[in-house]
Order: sequence, then structure tokens, then C-alpha cells
Amino acid sequence: MKNRYIIGGLAVALMTPALVSCGDDFLSEEPITNISSVTVNTSEEGANAAVTGLVRQMQRQFTDLKNGNLNASGETFFANIYGEALGPDNNVGEATNYMRTGIKPANFRYATGWWPSWMYKYCYSIIGSANSILTNLSEDPTNDNELWLKASALTMRAHAYTRLMQVYAPRWIDSNNGEKHCIVLRIKSGEPNEKQFNTCNEVYDQLYKDLNDAIAYFEKSSKKRGNQLFFVDENVARGIYARLALLKDDYQTAQKMAHDARQDYTIMSEKDYLSGFSTQNDEWMWAPAMDPLGIYYWGFGAHYACNGHYVKSWGFSSSMQYSLYKHFSETDVRSQLYFGPLCVKHAPEIAAKYGVTEEDFFNPNNYSNQTYGISITGSGSSPKGKNKAMWDFIKEYGKRFASLRPEDIKGIYLTNSKGLSIGVQYKFQGLPDGYTSCWPPYMRAGEMLLIEAEAAYHNSDYSTTVSCLTELMAKRDPNYTIPATSGEALLDEVKLQRRLELWGEGFNWFDYKRWNEVIEYKAFDKNNIENMGSYPTTVAATYQPDFMNGWRAAIPQAEFTYNTMADPTLVGQ
Repeated sequence: MKNRYIIGGLAVALMTPALVSCGDDFLSEEPITNISSVTVNTSEEGANAAVTGLVRQMQRQFTDLKNGNLNASGETFFANIYGEALGPDNNVGEATNYMRTGIKPANFRYATGWWPSWMYKYCYSIIGSANSILTNLSEDPTNDNELWLKASALTMRAHAYTRLMQVYAPRWIDSNNGEKHCIVLRIKSGEPNEKQFNTCNEVYDQLYKDLNDAIAYFEKSSKKRGNQLFFVDENVARGIYARLALLKDDYQTAQKMAHDARQDYTIMSEKDYLSGFSTQNDEWMWAPAMDPLGIYYWGFGAHYACNGHYVKSWGFSSSMQYSLYKHFSETDVRSQLYFGPLCVKHAPEIAAKYGVTEEDFFNPNNYSNQTYGISITGSGSSPKGKNKAMWDFIKEYGKRFASLRPEDIKGIYLTNSKGLSIGVQYKFQGLPDGYTSCWPPYMRAGEMLLIEAEAAYHNSDYSTTVSCLTELMAKRDPNYTIPATSGEALLDEVKLQRRLELWGEGFNWFDYKRWNEVIEYKAFDKNNIENMGSYPTTVAATYQPDFMNGWRAAIPQAEFTYNTMADPTLVGQ
């Protein structure tokens, strides 16, 4: 159990470098406790402990980044707060509520604010730990443990830098062909803080090299991760490579890496897709460990699962925007996981029981604007008339149709008093473990299939794009017909299916930034139900692609405080 639960001096050393401390000294890269190179290189137990300590930072709680009840707890939190809450397709309940006040998008360029600090500190904590491992390894590893350990550290470091590039770097089309400056590249433990910002090309070149080396080391080592999907392997490295290449508009590399990464995995079945995204299946490539690790009520499930602990007690629920939902067909399995007019067709006996019709979803009199967004169930714990019928339908539909565990069916939006929106989700379902744990995957084959499709389109390989979409949709909608086989309409279909397939998994805003598209948070419009949104009126706004320096978060002030060489004018500050 030592290897799994990060017990022992080595793992503790990795979890507590000064870079992860609570103060502003998080730019320091020296670990509190040095790591024995002998232990790391020759002991399988040491290698397991080192990598476990590194990858489990993706599930640790960052109490010093707390903002109200938004307590940062690892990768799923950061993917949600940036990738979903900032995107236009998901009213992310609790996170969207905080966008009404302290974490508004307008604060994105405040160097002392929350938006810049969260992802920066999280990523550099992983980078610092990875560097601590790499410093103690030989330049050219030979034994299995050292090969696996070096490959894992390089892969994790590349993942963290990819996140930084998504948030703090310019889009490739705005980067002057990669010559604009973006972040500070730190690749050695103990190097001075005083460093100038690197160009996008310098960062991409380093990460390409790291990932090429990681893949080669993984393939040379006979050590494998088995079913412990929280470890990384050569396919995860390829998947990160594909994400990175997509950021760089390097579509040849993105297409190849995404294709190669997914070869050992199958697209999940209808049953798996409806099973709550809290249990691993054959599509998952990289995923959190399925235990709370002291996170408990600060995990993703407690805050965002449809039966989550705080969803039940606080009433914040996540919902897909109707402007996206309306693209589902009745036969698309994914449509079953969001409350909307198609639910009447999916469960006609429940709809009849409560007198709910499809037309009721398009009657503006059934909606009301609440503090936290649009509601189709009124407000308070005792709704009346059609609002009560909708609430009863939502609760029973969730119990019967969303594959929720019978031990916890009483928890589906039962005590919600803030109002429930059209599009409220059942995709993420917490386990009956006392903490409603739900740990969605970090990476899965469906994402790789969609990267391959998008990259192939830009490579004018339209037949591959069509083939990828066909492969995905064969498991999603038996009646699917691709609307175009070339041209802009084909790219639009790839983007649409990516938004539908990966909804809620942390991609939406990153994609919209990369696509250079307008982001609109829509509120209720009684005169335009077909295009209405569910955002609070205090959040509703339209943001152009050039908003906030092209949606580039400010480099945190701590960087300039502890790195006086860094020139803020190079990054537009």
C-alpha cells in the first residue's frame, strides 16, 4: 500500500517542494528533501513511490488557492474552472455562481487575481516535482525503473507546460509564427529564478523533445502501469503530444499522435456512456485514482455530480446550454443525459405521469430568471403548477433513466431550492461512498478520435475526418448521417461533435480560444427560446476573440516579484 497511497519519505519529498508551498516562494524549485538517486534508479518501490507522488499532485487539495467555497483540488478542478466555466456551453453551477462576483472574466488580466494564480501555481508545482526527479536521473537511462521514471517525469512536465500554454500563451495565429514570448521555461531543479520569458517556439521545441524522449523511454522499459490508469505511459505521452501539436496548428503531428495514442482503446458503449463517468472503462486512457486521498468533500463529484454532496445541499447544478442541446437527435445516446424536450420521448410514461409535454419546454411562462440562472422549476423548495411538474419529472427521470446507483437515487436534485435549468445534466454521477466521488478521465480515446478528425481536416485528409466521425457516432447515434464530406461544413461538424462528446470534461474554453471564436454567455430570452441560455443576467455577456489580450491570463505578480529579469512588456503587461 506504500506505493499507492504516497507514504514514505521519497513521496513526501516530492509532494512538498518549496514550489508547492503556501507562500509566494512557489517559484523556488529546490525540494525540501533531496531525493536519493540510488533509491530512485535501482528500486522498483522507489520508482513507484516517486511517480505516485508526482501524478497524485493532480488530485491533491491546494488549500492556499481557496476562494470562498471554490477550493482548488487538482486537475479536474482546474480543467473545470478554466475549460468549462469560461466556455459558452456549460453553466457550471457553483463555478458560474462565482463568476458573478470575484472571478469574472474581466479579472483575467489582473496579475494579483485568482484567474492568473490558480493554474500557474498548480502547473509549476508539477513541473518542480518533475524537475526534482529528473535531476537525480542519468542523462541516458538504461535500467527499466529509471527508463520508466524518466519517461513519466518528462510526460508529466509536458502536460503541465501544455496547460500553461493553453492559459498564458497567445493562440498560434497570434504568436508571430511562434516568436512571441509567453512563459518562463524551467527544466532544471535548483536553477536560479532569474530567467527571461521564452518564446512560444522555444517552449514547443522543448516539449516536443521531451515527449519524443518520453515515448522512446517508455518503449524501451519493460515496466508497465497495468490497470493503474493514474500513471502515465507512452499512449498518454502521445495524447499530450497531440494536444500540444493542436495548439501549435501542427496538424500533421497532431493527426499522427492522436491516431497512434488511441490504438489500444475502444470507444465506450452506450451503457458505459450512461454509467456516470465515475467508473473506468476500455476507452479511458488516463484517469484519477479511484480513491479520495483526503480530498473527500472537495472532490469533483461532491461539487459537480448530479447527485453531488454540495449539489444537494447548496443547490448549484450544471447544465448544457440549449443552443448546443438542440443539436442532439432523439436517437443520440448522449441526449439522455441532459434534461430537455427529448426526455419526453425518452421517458413518455414519466412525462405523462406529471403532465409534461415537449411544448412545455418552449413556453416562456414556465421559466424564470433567478440569481443563479434561468429556472424551469421555479424557486424555493415548494414549486407550484408546471414548475413542480418539471421538478418531479427531473427527479424521477434521474432515478430511472440515468443509470444512477440505486443506493443513492434519493439524492438527484431532491433538495435543490435555487431552481433547475433546462439542460441540467446527469452525465456525471457520484458513487455511493459517502463523498459522492466522481473522477472523470483526464484523457480518453474519444478525444483522440476528435483530434485526429480535426487535424486531418486541416491536412485536407477529408476521408480520415469522415472515418473518425463515423467511428465515434457508430457508438453514439445509430441513425447518424454525416452532413458533409468536405468543406467548412465538415469542420463545423467536427467542432459540434467535440462540444457534444466532451461536454463537461474540461475542453470548452480551451477549444474556443484555440478556434478564435466569439464566446457568448446567454441568459433567458422569452422572445427567442430556441437560442436562449441559462446563465444569470449578471454573467451574460459576449466576448470577442481579442478579449483580454486574446484570452491570455496575466502572468501572476509573484513571477515578477521573485524573477526580476522577467520583462512584463514581453507578455503584454
